[in-house]
Amino acid sequence: MTRGRPPVAGPTNGLRSASTMTAPPPVDVSIERDQVSDVLRGVNATLVANLFVSCSLAGMVWHLVPHAQILGLLALNAGINAGRGLLVRVWLRTDLPLAAPGRVLTSCWIGALLSGLCWAAALVGLAYYGQAYTISTGLAFLSVNAGAIIQNKFARAPAVAFVLPNLTILILLFLLDRSFGAQIVAVNLILLTALLLHCANEQERHYLRTKRLTYEAVALTESLKAANVAAGHAMRCLAHSATHDPLTGLVNRAAYREAFEARLAPPDTTTFWIMMIDLDRFKRINDRFGHGVGDTILVEVGTKLRRILGPGSVVARLGGDEFAALIPAGPGDPEGECLAQAVVSGLESLLLPSGQTLQAGASVGLAHHPRDGRTRMDLQIHADLALYAAKAEGRGTWRPFREAMAARVKARHVIERDLPEALESGAIQAWFQPQLDCSTGRVIGFEALLRWKHPALGWISPPDAIAAAAATRRSQDLTRTILRQSCRMAQLLEGGGHDAAVVSVNVSPTEFGAYPLAEMVAAELAAHRLSATRIALEITEEAVYSNERGGKDVDALVDMGVGIIVDDFGVAYSSIGSLRDLRFDSLKVDRSFIQRIVDTPQDQVLLEAILAFARTLGVKVLAEGVETRAQFQLLRQLGCPAVQGYHFARAMPPQQALAWITGNDLVARLARQGWAAGGWTIAARRVVAAA
Repeated sequence: MTRGRPPVAGPTNGLRSASTMTAPPPVDVSIERDQVSDVLRGVNATLVANLFVSCSLAGMVWHLVPHAQILGLLALNAGINAGRGLLVRVWLRTDLPLAAPGRVLTSCWIGALLSGLCWAAALVGLAYYGQAYTISTGLAFLSVNAGAIIQNKFARAPAVAFVLPNLTILILLFLLDRSFGAQIVAVNLILLTALLLHCANEQERHYLRTKRLTYEAVALTESLKAANVAAGHAMRCLAHSATHDPLTGLVNRAAYREAFEARLAPPDTTTFWIMMIDLDRFKRINDRFGHGVGDTILVEVGTKLRRILGPGSVVARLGGDEFAALIPAGPGDPEGECLAQAVVSGLESLLLPSGQTLQAGASVGLAHHPRDGRTRMDLQIHADLALYAAKAEGRGTWRPFREAMAARVKARHVIERDLPEALESGAIQAWFQPQLDCSTGRVIGFEALLRWKHPALGWISPPDAIAAAAATRRSQDLTRTILRQSCRMAQLLEGGGHDAAVVSVNVSPTEFGAYPLAEMVAAELAAHRLSATRIALEITEEAVYSNERGGKDVDALVDMGVGIIVDDFGVAYSSIGSLRDLRFDSLKVDRSFIQRIVDTPQDQVLLEAILAFARTLGVKVLAEGVETRAQFQLLRQLGCPAVQGYHFARAMPPQQALAWITGNDLVARLARQGWAAGGWTIAARRVVAAA
């Protein structure tokens, strides 16, 4: 039931009353607003008909009823209808029918009730003058009541409020008349009233049902539209998720492969660059700053790559810190070499969420279609080879593919294939390069260096052998072989009276955490009955901090008495701040400083700073890569305590190294006695040559 309507007989049509409706749903509100709108739209016609019938009735009884009563009732009815019409005009100019439709409907049925009471009063007056039972009066009242029901088909309340007062009076008048005919008319009037009320109920119920079905159909249509939009959005999201990396928004490996194949589709005349990008030491960033910062770095890298390579390029994140790009190589497009350099420069520094700038870097490999291949596999392999070459040459650089790289890959496969046999046959040996005290010239140690002469490939470089061991899971076997030969060399030195000479063994970053290094060193020392102080391990800071196991291994080795030498100090990860928690005995200054030290004052200042830092920590310093007499003299002048390099000797097999140290000790003694001051290194070479 509409709020504010009077209670009437008849069905409620399942509608909730105003007392139970606290917050009608949107559909009910919309229906009520439409109901108000339709009622207001029909009010003017109802009022005109009302006035017309009242005037007609007045004309019919003008000569039968005093004129004053007729005019008074006409004026009252006209005033009520004028007020109703004025209210309707005001409501239509405001938003009240939308804001409070219940109040408007209540006002409408109150106005109809007042009009109905006016007609009831007229009926009483006609009855007073004996005119209530005439045909003209009956027709007038029947027409006005029927018109009220017909005209108010949208809401029953105004119609019921109008017809009930005058029909009730009319029924009472006939019931009060004791004649049989009057009683029959009263019964008919009661039936007519019931039919009119039923008609009003049915009209409103039909109207409300039609409106509800209309709104439900509209709502269903809108729901279907929304569902279609949501389904389309979900499909687009799924399609995007299937082809894009969720972190960076770049295309993923599958979409990259599809784009690659599309560029190679017939007629295969497209020229483009394949660029492989790998962040340098990204694992270290993750370990030091956390994966949250690492993810932020990856997002920034993706943004920079899109900006540098342009909208015409396909930029993908293949996984981890590995990125790839397909770059157009048309006449108006930038050269791949320029873009590769731009990527390297753009990724040199990255911004942390804290605002701090992180010196990062990236390595880039470049291949060209069709120059470097015509299939996706060939081009991808060649771009990867160029990337490996860039990393091998120091990182933070880029390299284009060259055919020689493919030859190196074939050689790498041969090395990996033949490594196990070389380990078993003893083809892999440890040669030893001496390390000397700058002030006395005496040998203080040897560095064990891997040597392997392959029957087909010739001498294999140590990095290639180490990489092959890592690829074939033989790193522990390779390190054990070099460590075992180093222990034997330490035994020979000890037997020859060279107790101060320590043999150092290089350990690559990949070995920490791969196997129990400290346990293996302890086992070899025990097997050769050596003191732990006779062996030292040369490690990089990266090796220690690349995983948690590295620090534990170093602690165990130090507790055992094994010396720890931080190799490559001054490059890569080695830094003063990161070494404060590391337990070590010596710093080995990287050869890149020594090569330029004679002609570069800045490198001299840096070396002096390193020496001061070492003295503060109470650790030793050794400079590697000394190749000229001028370098040696300058190092001695700057106060560097120990040196190593080709100027003194290359790496030698064990027996030759023993002969060299014997001759060198003789020359060193002569130097101390004044026979060869300042020139003991050249004399030592002659002794070795004579031996």
